Amino acid sequence: MKTVSIAALVVILFIPLWLLVAVPQFTGLPEDFTYTADVFSLDNFYNTDRMVYLEQQISKTDFSYEVEKKEDDVLIIKNIFDVRTLTDQKIFSVERLYGIDPKTGKHVSGYGDKDREGYLFAPKNLKAGEPFTYWHINYDGPAQMEFQAVEVLYGLPVYRYTAQYHADQTENLDHLPGVPETRGIDLDINLTLWLEPVTGRMIKYEDDTIAYYYDQATKERLYPWNHFHNRFTGPSVKEQVEIAVTEKQRLFIFKTVVPFLLMIAALSLLVYGLVRTKRRSSIV
Repeated sequence: MKTVSIAALVVILFIPLWLLVAVPQFTGLPEDFTYTADVFSLDNFYNTDRMVYLEQQISKTDFSYEVEKKEDDVLIIKNIFDVRTLTDQKIFSVERLYGIDPKTGKHVSGYGDKDREGYLFAPKNLKAGEPFTYWHINYDGPAQMEFQAVEVLYGLPVYRYTAQYHADQTENLDHLPGVPETRGIDLDINLTLWLEPVTGRMIKYEDDTIAYYYDQATKERLYPWNHFHNRFTGPSVKEQVEIAVTEKQRLFIFKTVVPFLLMIAALSLLVYGLVRTKRRSSIV
């Protein structure tokens, strides 16, 4: 009975170890993590001679994340966003490097191309109403995301978060006339994310942004450059839903099913020990 009791105790003590150590290790971002989505982009450029916006035009956009390397226990993730006209003229193109803790999805200071706070996407086990900080590649500034509502996308409950903020894009738009010598570009941003709260995975994003020229000397806005709109296509949203469902199932197995089976195993050992002790007592 003593040996069986010790074995049962070992199994019980292993449960918190499993939850605190093994689960984050096995359910974090893998070293070969990738994320891609088709983004439908619309641009509406401003004609400064006529002082009107031209008609909206469809642009082609590449959007992806992939692990470039691992430093210490931090994943260096490259994020790409490249927007071009249908005739392949550059509109906006940038690559950024994020240093991400694979267990939590948080940015880690001292890694990547600059220090950032917040998350690659969102916190795991996100609570409705809980704000968080997100860095969107277009704007490279901290967006304070605020909860708006629960929605359902392709059968998956998700949280919709929004942020309205400003950013300066001068550094990434030096192909425009006068930028950055005499003019800069700043933005009024309306950003929306749809997130699966258990995994923290981004299922969909959409932004609606107006970019303005400003005078470098006075910092006063001059006139718009572009009013653009980006969003995931339907098939990409569906693909992200399917991935999130698989990740949720994996988390459920590791966080609930395995501890439950371990507890059953420990109880079975105790019952087995008690039965053996009782039988021995009855024989004596």
